[in-house]
Amino acid sequence: MVKPARWMDSLSMIFSLAVAVISTAWVWQRGTFNIELADDATLTWHLVRSAGLSAYFLMTIAMVWGLAVSSRLVKDWSPGVLSMLLHSTISYLSLIFAAGHALLLLRDDYYVYHIRDLVVPFIGPYRPFAVGLGVLAFWVGLMIALSFSIKKHLGHQNWKRLHYLSYGGYGLITLHALLAGADAHLLGFKVSVAVGVLAVITLLAYRVGKTGGTSSKPTAKAVAVAKKP
Repeated sequence: MVKPARWMDSLSMIFSLAVAVISTAWVWQRGTFNIELADDATLTWHLVRSAGLSAYFLMTIAMVWGLAVSSRLVKDWSPGVLSMLLHSTISYLSLIFAAGHALLLLRDDYYVYHIRDLVVPFIGPYRPFAVGLGVLAFWVGLMIALSFSIKKHLGHQNWKRLHYLSYGGYGLITLHALLAGADAHLLGFKVSVAVGVLAVITLLAYRVGKTGGTSSKPTAKAVAVAKKP
């Protein structure tokens, strides 16, 4: 029997791309990209903003769901394979939107971006430090996503340690959104970010507390050793 970890990553990527393609086709058929919008000088900027917001909130959902799965909060109503498939799919969708967010900057008329500005942090023309945090967050997210495909080569413990970087990546992308986002001054955006960050911190604290409580209990082997004269 093939273990889910061997094919789940590929299936997640395929499903994520399918969702993106179907969504784009639906938006196109609805006339979103009609001639009036195409002539709008701010269209690219709106697309950059919407892609960035979508990427951030998808990453927040991926973090919350991943913590819920690892804390076993959803084990009674969500099968393990489905839970991990959903987690991987949302993570890949976040990366797809993040890549679109970055690539659309190449069409921006206000700031001149080059490919190097999108792949090398802290060198872009607009708020290089804040944007550089987003670039770093993307590379961290991509590295973690690709690690699912080579988990058996990394080993479970090394893979788990690498996965801890996701918390740092989420912190980086949150700072990027607050420092570079065009909507960062809006109350609704601030409230949304605060709710997401609070949810992640709460679930992380629950997971750490649960793990600590479990690890503090003596194992059967330790009890047996302790009973030996």
